[in-house]
Amino acid sequence: MPGTAGPPPPEDRPETEADETPSPPYPGWSTQQPERRGWGDPGGWQQPGGAQSPGAPPPSGGAQTPGGSPPAGGWQQPGGSPSGLPGGAPASGGWTAAPGPAWQVPDAKPGVIPLRPLGVGEILDGAVTTIRRNLGAMLGLSALVAAVTQLLSTASLVWMFGEQVTEPAFGLTDDVEQIDNVATGIPAALLSSFITLIATVFLTGVLTVVVGQAVLGRRLSAAQAWRESKGRLLRLLGLTLLYTVIWVGPLIACLVLAVVLASVGAGAVVLIVVGGIIVAAVVGVWLYVRFALAVPAFMLETAPGPDGRARPIRVIPALRRSSALVRGSWWRTFAILLLITFIVWLIGQVVAVPLGVPGLFSGADSGGSVVTWFILNTLAGIIAATISAPFSAAATALLYVDRRIRREGLDIELARAAGVDLPGYRGPGGPPRSS
Repeated sequence: MPGTAGPPPPEDRPETEADETPSPPYPGWSTQQPERRGWGDPGGWQQPGGAQSPGAPPPSGGAQTPGGSPPAGGWQQPGGSPSGLPGGAPASGGWTAAPGPAWQVPDAKPGVIPLRPLGVGEILDGAVTTIRRNLGAMLGLSALVAAVTQLLSTASLVWMFGEQVTEPAFGLTDDVEQIDNVATGIPAALLSSFITLIATVFLTGVLTVVVGQAVLGRRLSAAQAWRESKGRLLRLLGLTLLYTVIWVGPLIACLVLAVVLASVGAGAVVLIVVGGIIVAAVVGVWLYVRFALAVPAFMLETAPGPDGRARPIRVIPALRRSSALVRGSWWRTFAILLLITFIVWLIGQVVAVPLGVPGLFSGADSGGSVVTWFILNTLAGIIAATISAPFSAAATALLYVDRRIRREGLDIELARAAGVDLPGYRGPGGPPRSS
């Protein structure tokens, strides 16, 4: 296969590698991976005692011939000496110490990412590549869900406020009427948020399945993605609600405590509330990152059932899987998630600003300007969600893949499922990955 290393010699193949075509990991990637079977880096595996494994590239400089042996007589140095040593004596093993770029083992890349630990740029690029290669399943589904969500949200606002939507300033003429409209708007906002939550959960689950197949170089249509994911979506909704309660819970507890203290007339209420909010925010962010990979784990992983057959993992195991994957790399995970959130926000601003300009010149004191604002705002929301939802889901899923590659050697199973050879892999005994 172009871009991949040739198969290792028969005596070096791992015991888990079979000649028959391996079965794909979906409907789930097993949670039981080869324990720290590392991947090949340009320096090859280092065996105990410092000896390098057969067929590995040299520790510094030079190149390698097929089969893993160095070229006879060493590489030619400037001046005609085959080894660069005085008198032209060959270096040990035929390798030279001349400076120069080392020979690099090409990446195994059957899909949108190379099968090795990923950099931040590779995660973001993989997300964009996944969208570009699966336009129907990614942008098509996202556009449909975004349109339905935005239209229902706008309809709920119109239903709650009635004719006040088309009146200047939404019909606010005095304080009493303002309070009434705010009270009326709360149910509309809650209904809109609930609709958006359900649609986003289902969309994220379906898109995560598309990303899981894109890693292996496979493409799914929207119908195929729906069939593969629909059995898990209801439980995914429960997982999302539980996850939200977990990371928002500290802030809710802080607000309840503030209400209780205010009701009993406790002193220094303001100081306690401010301190509690700060602590609750820190704890909430920590919990949010800790369990941020639960959704891709839930959609992609399986575990052996009582009958020995692979079954989708459940809600609590998915939360535990996320906690285990993030452990030891919380700050890196936090930074990548923060970058993803910033990019999603930036997409929304880039879309919203051009569409908001016509509303500035349509007349602030006319009812038509309010209608124009509603139409443009709905259109901006549809376009922004169509682009940002697939990107966020794909980037988070690839972050999950990266964490599993680093901690559990998932690249080995993915390479076998994709039918490619993993460069430098020689079975167990390799060094552990960095977390």
